[in-house]
Amino acid sequence: MLAAMLLSLAAAASPVQAADKVTLTQPVDSLSFFPIYVGRAKGFFQKEGLELDVKATAGGGPHLTAVFAGKAEFTASPGTYQINALNEGKKVVGFVDLLHRNIIGMVIHKEAAAKVGIKPGMPLMERVKRAKGLTVGTTRPGALTDDLARSIFARAGLKVPEDVRIISAGGAGTMLPALRNRKIDVITISTPHPETILSEGIGMWFVNWAAGEDPAIKDFMMSTLMATPKLIQENPGLVKRMARAAMNSIKYINETSVDQLTKDMTPFFGKSVKPAALRISVETVKAAVNPTGKMSDEAVATTFKLMKKPGKLKNLESVKRSDVWTDGLVK
Repeated sequence: MLAAMLLSLAAAASPVQAADKVTLTQPVDSLSFFPIYVGRAKGFFQKEGLELDVKATAGGGPHLTAVFAGKAEFTASPGTYQINALNEGKKVVGFVDLLHRNIIGMVIHKEAAAKVGIKPGMPLMERVKRAKGLTVGTTRPGALTDDLARSIFARAGLKVPEDVRIISAGGAGTMLPALRNRKIDVITISTPHPETILSEGIGMWFVNWAAGEDPAIKDFMMSTLMATPKLIQENPGLVKRMARAAMNSIKYINETSVDQLTKDMTPFFGKSVKPAALRISVETVKAAVNPTGKMSDEAVATTFKLMKKPGKLKNLESVKRSDVWTDGLVK
């Protein structure tokens, strides 16, 4: 009896094991990283004993710098930044592929569209060719938004800056007001921000990659959960827990209705995105989530081709899946 009481008291006195604090960076607050937000909303990271601190860096580049500097263990990132880093001799490795469809979109102000004769339903490349003289906003030089804009204008035979002016407009907090105030004609940014402008009635689609209207951009390195090879080697248990949490998010997304997922995202985006726009955005990204969590060879090839075309990546002749991805962490 006494022994049992002592054991009970000892158990009560034992402290609850604290969760491991880890930092994850991402370029912006965006549904490009949908499974990360879902994991936070539904407690999947906490269930793996992880106290996740998410830092958005208001554009691409600094989010990887933090990982290389040891200020963050993980990053959720488009593959373009990963390949740019590889070109500079710096390596991060993907271990859960979050989205394998491109959900960045370009929306044009209706006044600008009318000025250059762009109309709804017009074929994609005809729209793009009519953009001569317009000012296009992207998040920052070298960002995925910038690469996509430059690529599609180049395919349409337009030169930057002679034919089209591209400027760095920052994140949604500065880019959307710039369009509303007619400082720029076109925005290039990820869901849910194009949908916000559409819901306001002042813009129309210029390029909707999520709808699959650009045959050159199919399976794509849209967003992936990454870490340094050193962390994966030295702390595989931590990385496996992070992978399990992300895969539980993906499983939940696949099994859950758009309406419920919209409710899950409302705490993150409800103050800045109108309900109708948020629901449409969630529907878009739900379809873009990679159900297997595994990166494909096609995604790597498409992304590398997009980046190589503008004459970048001088130190890389090619990139293979094995250069940017590790198998074994996703079953």
